[in-house]
Amino acid sequence: MKVNISKNYIQIARGRLVCFPNVSIVKFLAFLLCALVFYSQMSSANEDIPIWPGANSGKNKVVDFSKNSTVPNRAITRVSSPNFIYVPPKVHNNHTAILIVPGGGFSYIMKDLEGLRVADYLSQRGYSSFVLIYRMPKGGSDENRNNAFSDVQRSLRKIRSMSVNNEISINKVGVMGFSAGAYLAANVSNKPNENYGHNNDAIDRLSARPDFTALIYPVISMKTGITHQGTRQALYGKSTSQQIGNEFSQENLVSKQTPPTFIAQALDDKVASPQNSLLMFDALRKMRVNVELHLFHEGGHGFSTGAGKTTPVSDWLDLFCKWQQSIDNAT
Repeated sequence: MKVNISKNYIQIARGRLVCFPNVSIVKFLAFLLCALVFYSQMSSANEDIPIWPGANSGKNKVVDFSKNSTVPNRAITRVSSPNFIYVPPKVHNNHTAILIVPGGGFSYIMKDLEGLRVADYLSQRGYSSFVLIYRMPKGGSDENRNNAFSDVQRSLRKIRSMSVNNEISINKVGVMGFSAGAYLAANVSNKPNENYGHNNDAIDRLSARPDFTALIYPVISMKTGITHQGTRQALYGKSTSQQIGNEFSQENLVSKQTPPTFIAQALDDKVASPQNSLLMFDALRKMRVNVELHLFHEGGHGFSTGAGKTTPVSDWLDLFCKWQQSIDNAT
C-alpha cells in the first residue's frame, strides 16, 4: 500500500485523497492502522475463496494439458473442496460480477481455458469474475448432481454476500457457463430457489437468481440425439428414457422468471449439437425472455475466448459485453 504524507493530507493507494489539516503523528498512525485492516479484508487478485465453511482447495486434484510451459492449460480432475477464484477488474470497476462455470464434460473442469482466460478478458473491461471449481456430477448419482447444482447456487449467494467489500452491485450478478458448465448455469437460471439440502447459514438466505446468463457452446438438452452423452450420463446415468429427456432438459424448464440470456455457439461444433442453443433460444423467445443468440459458421467446440481465431467467433466476448451493457441500460 502506497502512502504519501505532507502537512495537510495523507494519500493512500489508488489516488484516494484524505485531508487531515495539521494531522498529528498519533492520529496518522491510528488512521494508518484502520486503513491496513480495511485493505487486508478486501479480496486480493486471483484469490481462492471457499464457498462453503471449512472448505480447503488444496485437496483438489489438478493436471496440466499444456504443451507450452508459459501458457498453462490446467484442469481439475477431482474436487473435494469447492471454491471460486476471484479476479478483480483491472480497469474502472463497472460494479458487475460474473460467476464463470467452466466445462469439461464433468470429467474435468477447464480452469484456464474456460475459466481464468475468460476472467482475464472480462477484468480488462471492468468486470469482477469468479471462476467456479465445483463438485462434478458423476454416474447419475443424486448426491453428486445436487452437490454440483448447490455449488453454483451457493456461489451466486456468496458473491452477493461479498458485494460491498468488492464494490459489486447486488443486482448486477450474472452467470456464464461453458459446455457442460452451461447446463449448471441454465439450471440455476431456471430454478434458482430449488432446495438441494445444503442450506445452513445466513448466506443461503440471499438470492441465487442470476441477473443475466451466458451459455457458451452449451449442453442444454437431455434428449437423445441432441444431448452430449457423457454429460447426460454423469448427470442422470446411462438410462436413455424419454422421461429423463423431457423432465431434465433445460429448454423445458424455462419460465418468465428466467433471466436475460446470451447464447453463443459454432455451427461446426462436433461435441455439443447446435440444436441445444436453438432449442433454448426458442424456449426463451416463447416466454418473452430477453435473449440474444450468435451462431458462428466456424469455431468448433471449446473456443474459449476466441483468441487466435481468424473467424468472427473471436468477437463473441465483445458481443457479450455489449449485450450485457444493453441489459444494464434497459433496467
